[in-house]
Amino acid sequence: MTAGEAPGRRVLVVGSIWPYHSGGARVPGLAKYLPECGWEPVVLAWPLPPAVRLPYRVEVVGGSTVGENLAHGLHLDGEGGMRRSLARRLHVSSESEFVRMGFTVMREVLEYPDGYRAWRRAALQRALELLRDEHFDAVISTSPPISTHLIAAELKRCYGLTWVADFPHLWSQDHGVPYGRVRRSFDRHLEVRTLSGADVLTTIVPPLAEQLGTLHGSGRVVTIEHGFDPERLNTRPDPVTKEFTITYTGGWSAGVREPLMTLAVLRQLLDRGEVDRAKLRVRFYGPAERWVQTQIEGAGLQDVVTQYGRVPQTEAFARQRESQVLLIPKGDTALEGMISSKFYEYLAARRPIIAIGGHPDIVNEKLLETRAGLACETLEQAAEALRSHYKEYVASGVVACHSNLDAVLKYSHREMARQFARLLEKATA
Repeated sequence: MTAGEAPGRRVLVVGSIWPYHSGGARVPGLAKYLPECGWEPVVLAWPLPPAVRLPYRVEVVGGSTVGENLAHGLHLDGEGGMRRSLARRLHVSSESEFVRMGFTVMREVLEYPDGYRAWRRAALQRALELLRDEHFDAVISTSPPISTHLIAAELKRCYGLTWVADFPHLWSQDHGVPYGRVRRSFDRHLEVRTLSGADVLTTIVPPLAEQLGTLHGSGRVVTIEHGFDPERLNTRPDPVTKEFTITYTGGWSAGVREPLMTLAVLRQLLDRGEVDRAKLRVRFYGPAERWVQTQIEGAGLQDVVTQYGRVPQTEAFARQRESQVLLIPKGDTALEGMISSKFYEYLAARRPIIAIGGHPDIVNEKLLETRAGLACETLEQAAEALRSHYKEYVASGVVACHSNLDAVLKYSHREMARQFARLLEKATA
């Protein structure tokens, strides 16, 4: 398609927009780069923050969530999330087993299949209006939330649109969601019934594609990996910090993503005098957790390790690009096929990555493929890697990045959009 030429085909993209909505790592890349591939996207999403202007067309639909309605009905303040708000109202600890179990059961019952029922009704009505007034060749639904697929299924039924159902996170097979057997059974039944009309199912890595294939048939499942916006690629590169900074930008999950081994390694290197305490700064950007702070203080590292809490996405990108080393913390629990969108942000930052803890997984494979960093499964491996990085920092003031740019660019949003466009062309043909 030449410059200035209007795309010939149109696709409705139903999903969330990161960083304004949680879970929406796919949609901005598709909306931005599908036009280069001959497809005009229109995004159907829930409300954006005031004054946000995006370089693509977004049809905004309002509608409160189940959680918001519940918080309003119970007069909760919402600060720190629903579970913490409810615990404060009951005058108990949010970490107590009673609160955890009660909150999970409440979500299982009230948020079936998700908490977006009110939005789903309004969004479906708006989608039907769009299809009545304008021409579309296909629809892409991407979750979370699951409501996006329920909307797309109805559009497929009413208008016969080619439908690509995208699963960065699985539905009933998502083991990261703490639901019991009964809820999973209901989810599985609804998933099979809903997706029977989808032309193609996509997900982000081969292990998840294999899982989807067991439920829906491997012939309908295609892997299209996540990516990063190529305009954010740190090719200059940006100046790095004067201190030996190790940075993590993301959330925590006990047993899955936690800093325990990282803290143990740092404690060991400091005790042996192999790292100067005055030069070491470890920075965590994301939801600050009390149990993480307990681990930090238990290791005696509160003077060098700091939880900064949530920051805007632009600041997280800046902290990544200026860091000497980027951290991917792991726990003892192996979640096959799981890879965070943070990994792709790290690739764009082009700073050395170190993954510490856990079992061999897809992160290890991609670090090897892109030469973007090291995966350390043991305390000894992590100590040797950080020791080497620190020596390089002392000698030159910066830890060099040796990632393979060609391999890294395979994971850009532009490449992701190209793959979706080829899939749409084949499916609509």
